[in-house]
Amino acid sequence: MGEIATSRGICRMAAGYLKKVARYPYAIDGQTSRHGLPFQKNNPWRIFPMQQQKNFQIRAIDSLIATGFALLTSIPLSAQSAGFVLTGEIAFGGDELAVVSGGGGDLQAGQLLNLGIGYDFDLNTDKSLRLRTGINYKFDSVDASNGEADFDRWPLDVLVISRQGNFALGAGITYHLSPTFEATINGSTSRVDFDDSMGFLLQAGYMVAERIELGARYTLIEYESNQPLVMTSGAITNKVDGDSFGLYVSAGF
Repeated sequence: MGEIATSRGICRMAAGYLKKVARYPYAIDGQTSRHGLPFQKNNPWRIFPMQQQKNFQIRAIDSLIATGFALLTSIPLSAQSAGFVLTGEIAFGGDELAVVSGGGGDLQAGQLLNLGIGYDFDLNTDKSLRLRTGINYKFDSVDASNGEADFDRWPLDVLVISRQGNFALGAGITYHLSPTFEATINGSTSRVDFDDSMGFLLQAGYMVAERIELGARYTLIEYESNQPLVMTSGAITNKVDGDSFGLYVSAGF
């Protein structure tokens, strides 16, 4: 497993020492920063790997594949268009918030798992046009020998979906509640609370069975914080790109 390095938020910590910790690199290289934290000389954002690595993304993909298979084989389906809908998405993209060196993966603002429940409302008599509303939990995390980091939020989605035969096209808005990035490195915790953010959704799907849909989705969104952030690239900003491209499965009941 590698060790983890993160984007640093200049956070207001209750203790002065923790505030200094949150503003300076987390790493290990046998040397010590002026705050007593060891850091890597040449690149303070990269941290050395260990032999065993927990690859959260691989586990997440395996889990979603298993979930999709279970939905395809066991969920009782309704012949009606309107009704509740379960969704699961694997998404990728966005700015890099944390990195595990040695190919150990990274944490990006647009990924990884997005799980939700919603409701479809028919907008016309032939059921070719519908309104879908839903609430989701979107999250990602990385683990390493010196700590962990995670980013999560609660998206609220409203889409208008047009269906022609087995094909469906949708567009709408998404509003992400409580986007939060948190990292615990060498026992010290840093947290950045982003403002609630509104973005846009585009998706295209294909009905593979009655009320079972597979498709692709693009999310366009940006997260903003009142605190300046130092990204892994070294850039200082208070905005983070959360755009993502994802593959989804949905099942109605």
